[in-house]
Amino acid sequence: MSSAPQPPDAHAIDPNTPVLIGWHQVSRRDNDFRDACEPVELMAQAAEGTGLAAAALRLVDWIGVTEGLTRYPDPGRLVADRIGATGAHTVLAKIGVMQHSLIARACQAVQSGEATVALVVGGEAHYRHVRAGGAGHSAPVTEQPDGTTPGETLSSAEFDDNMSHPAEAAAGLAATPGYYSLIDSHWRAEHRRSPDEHRDAVAALYERFVQIAATNPHAVRTHPYSRGEIRDASPSNPMIAFPYTKLMITTWTVDQGCALVFATAATADAMGIPRSRWCFPVIAAESNHVVPVAARTRLHQPAAMRIIADAVRRHTGLEPAGADLFDLYSAFPVPALVGAEGLGISADRDLTVTGGMSFAGGPLNSYVFHAIATAAQELSDSHARSALISCVSGFYTKQAALVLSSDPPAKPFVVVDVSADVAKAEPRVPMAGNSTGDGTVVAYTVLFEDGHPERCVAVIDLLDGRRTVARNHDEQVMATAMETDLVGGPVSVAEGLFTPAPIVGSCAPVVGS
Repeated sequence: MSSAPQPPDAHAIDPNTPVLIGWHQVSRRDNDFRDACEPVELMAQAAEGTGLAAAALRLVDWIGVTEGLTRYPDPGRLVADRIGATGAHTVLAKIGVMQHSLIARACQAVQSGEATVALVVGGEAHYRHVRAGGAGHSAPVTEQPDGTTPGETLSSAEFDDNMSHPAEAAAGLAATPGYYSLIDSHWRAEHRRSPDEHRDAVAALYERFVQIAATNPHAVRTHPYSRGEIRDASPSNPMIAFPYTKLMITTWTVDQGCALVFATAATADAMGIPRSRWCFPVIAAESNHVVPVAARTRLHQPAAMRIIADAVRRHTGLEPAGADLFDLYSAFPVPALVGAEGLGISADRDLTVTGGMSFAGGPLNSYVFHAIATAAQELSDSHARSALISCVSGFYTKQAALVLSSDPPAKPFVVVDVSADVAKAEPRVPMAGNSTGDGTVVAYTVLFEDGHPERCVAVIDLLDGRRTVARNHDEQVMATAMETDLVGGPVSVAEGLFTPAPIVGSCAPVVGS
């Protein structure tokens, strides 16, 4: 960050300042599922590996866990029992609550005195699950008594109610890659890139991610894929949702766990944690403006990260683009591209410290913890002084950024919600269901099944001012869509199907900025 380093003088630090004092990652790849660990064991192993002695772990009195594929009623209680923190208050963050939100809650808990030592953990054992299924078995998991509930539950009603629209489902959108590839096409067209130019650029970005993953001891994919191997479909790298091949989407078939431990500066001193292991959360800024993908004025909601960056500047005086390290959420390429642009990050900077979710691994609801742990380790081991880690939830409907520093912050840690500002900048468009009429393509993708194009799905602005989603199954239309940009082109819609209108001459795509 563009600010003068401050000496870590104990007398200059507010004793209530939150500090990240421990972190650890676990990444396993057991071929025999019987040797593998269930998610809660991965979480407990991560907690035990944070460098805190057993006696220190027993001081943990607040445990926050993100809900994952394995739906334990109260995973925090299982972790508490395993590490001896039997009296800890447990918190479960449901799907739809950003991982950053749980981190912010932990920091606030120690800052306010609600907790003395807060532990945030997450873990997935989907690789174990898949291996067991392949062997004709199910992988056992710990069961809790009926009626078990966590001490506190964080949920998002807006996420549950508004993340998707019936028109999207009617057009055949179901899996996450289809939604993100729609967002991608809108961003690409706005930046005047042809489909081929964009695929080349994304492949180059991900080639660099591969190189970074090769240095990450926890990464699940370290093969030196070339940009051509990443870009082009092949039997081992099928196209999933144009332009995204398998190597461009998150790898969630992983057995990974991560733990982060927070305390105040006073508690960290009392516990004897070396200052070299202190990392300071500076600010957590987030937008929880939930709008279905097709109903967004601009599908990639570019204002969100710009407003988050402004919040960081306003509350801390720091320049987000001046961070030494970045990890921009990369379940798909477009969140990293939009994030870099909104934060003003130079094109020559690395956008990940882990190698990204395609190569480091993307446990469903805890990858960000791994990014934070990796960044914290680099802040401890190198000359880097600051890191910015972004997060999203849903189909890029929520966004957040966390700033970490190895220097004590000039101002108290703060959590800023910019949802209202983002809602003003990114208003919702009225949606229509089964419509008939003419319109213009706003975004599109081609969805694949078993390596073959199955349908082209398009978001369309109708002439009456409403928005709809329609599909086309014609092979020639799908082939054209993957070679020539359809965004900005005229179409006719009837009974959920769209037909491109004949184009006379040439017309460059026109997309709102």
